[in-house]
Amino acid sequence: MKVIPLPAFTDNYIWTILDENKQQAICVDPGDAKPVLDFLKQKNLTLKAILLTHHHYDHIGGTSDLLKRNPGIAVYGPEDLRILHVTHILQDGDILEIDSCRFTVLATPGHTSTHVCLYEPNHQWLFCGDTLFSAGCGRVFDGTLETLHDSLQKLKTLPDDTLVYCAHEYTLQNLRFAVTIEPDNMAIHNHLKKLLNQGTPLSLPSSIAIEKQINPFLRTHVTAVKEHAKLRGCQEDDSLSVFKQIRAEKDKF
Repeated sequence: MKVIPLPAFTDNYIWTILDENKQQAICVDPGDAKPVLDFLKQKNLTLKAILLTHHHYDHIGGTSDLLKRNPGIAVYGPEDLRILHVTHILQDGDILEIDSCRFTVLATPGHTSTHVCLYEPNHQWLFCGDTLFSAGCGRVFDGTLETLHDSLQKLKTLPDDTLVYCAHEYTLQNLRFAVTIEPDNMAIHNHLKKLLNQGTPLSLPSSIAIEKQINPFLRTHVTAVKEHAKLRGCQEDDSLSVFKQIRAEKDKF
């Protein structure tokens, strides 16, 4: 089993799980059908299923065209009237079995009110949509800062070797922001230098272990991050208060 990034729009990834033995594929958040259809044709693959994390168009926009070319396939997603074509509703704690993949559904509201992530422990995969980015996290749209904070704390408890498949290539910009929060954090500087020198824009997948070192939104318990928030006017040093402060800064960065 392989996970292949199919670039879409300016910075999206449509993560596609490839089973070469069965010549099948599962795609996650197909905002655009064309990259998926081109990949299926190139590799002579059958599309087995579509997985959706939330309702934003750049994550679901290609679903209709994919179904026209692949009628009858399963579409998995959260319960949300803004998401069309879902055949199987995903709820927190559900176990989703598709061939050799066995996903645990994690409700992760915040970026949107119904966002879900998909965790596959046997392959150590986390498809996290727009909840968690490398060195960052999603903006709040129709969710809340409180639920986004709690969702990130939930993802933080996953095993360190979990591979993090975010839906956008935002890592460089996120690292530049992270440096402003923790200017003395060498892990951030080293990761930024590595990406600048690698010669390719692809920074993913990350891992939970890496994110614990470089992601300020997972480091709200760290003294340096708390001190930064205090200097910016944060009155409390609990994790949620610090999170709200640095999320507000990131919104303006």
